[in-house]
Amino acid sequence: MSGMSEHPAPFRAQTIELFFDLVFVFTITQITHLVEHAHGAVDYLYALSVLMLVWWMYGGYIWLTNHAHTPKTMRLVLVAAMAGFLVMALAIPESNGDGRLVFGLAYLYIVALHFLAFLWQGGKPAARAMLRIVPFNIAAALLVIAAGMIEADWSWILLLAPALLYVVVTIANTGDGFALDAGHFVERHGLLLIIVLGEIIIAVGSGFGGLPHDLSAFAMLLLAVALVATLWWSYFDRDDALAEHRMLQADNRKRTRIALFGYNGAHLFMIAGLILVAAGLKVGTVSLAAYTGGHGADAAHGSDAILLWGLALYLLADAAFRAIAGLGPLVLRLLGAIVFGALAAFVHGIHGTPLVALALGILLLLLVVETILSRGKSAIA
Repeated sequence: MSGMSEHPAPFRAQTIELFFDLVFVFTITQITHLVEHAHGAVDYLYALSVLMLVWWMYGGYIWLTNHAHTPKTMRLVLVAAMAGFLVMALAIPESNGDGRLVFGLAYLYIVALHFLAFLWQGGKPAARAMLRIVPFNIAAALLVIAAGMIEADWSWILLLAPALLYVVVTIANTGDGFALDAGHFVERHGLLLIIVLGEIIIAVGSGFGGLPHDLSAFAMLLLAVALVATLWWSYFDRDDALAEHRMLQADNRKRTRIALFGYNGAHLFMIAGLILVAAGLKVGTVSLAAYTGGHGADAAHGSDAILLWGLALYLLADAAFRAIAGLGPLVLRLLGAIVFGALAAFVHGIHGTPLVALALGILLLLLVVETILSRGKSAIA
């Protein structure tokens, strides 16, 4: 009996948390919509700022349930938070105009609810730690509200400004007061990555709505699904399990570092890369429509290169995550990021199905070589 009390059963994701994640599905769809209609670097930065704001507080609720678990009272908190996140998501498409104020007010509500729930259910050490963090969260919410109240072309920068506050919180956080359950933390972030991969599938499916059901369309469909499956392989083949093992081995300070820099930080840019992939695949179907008499072909040409930029960003952020978590190897992921970035920057004549096939071939080659090298090292060891 004493052994059982010293080693309690690990806390795993609960159905109420999966229900809570449904609002994240809709949020990612809305941000993907922003990316699809981006016309320049400012638009992409704007979409990244929205993703960053949502991701920071969504991660905050993962930390909350990691500490408080999900008793009936916490279920009410999560449902109440879902309402706030849903309002934020609905305001996203218009948050470069009138919807920005609604977005900011919903953000303040989510921040306040998160803080009160930590005080109520998080335990005294975590509550004291949150007292050091909540001023930064409130300041971020006020910046977003200010962005909604100021009518100026530069006001969107106020949405990006909270990134500086979050960097300060991340660097200054020593882990005091927090005692993360590694299994639950890794599982929750893995589930969110699955959601984003699902968004890519949704984008591909919706992009095929106006295409004839011919051989070229089905070839594009199969290649896109294979690309998504390969992205799944790049993370869920072993990285999630190894990262959990590393966190379990680490002391509390190191575990907090991995959580903040690897999951709150690197995973943000991994998800940003996957959103670019989703938008690029959808635009690629418009390129395909050009060859079948569809409309919108001119807008598609050139812009489906964001698929390559997305893969480059994903691999670069994934390499950063691996470095932070103490996983490896890193070289091939970094090389892949360079290759995809170079193709996006200098190769402009490939669109539609050939582009997806090229991306799939490179990513598959990278992962196969990486797997062979990893097995070779394991055999030697």
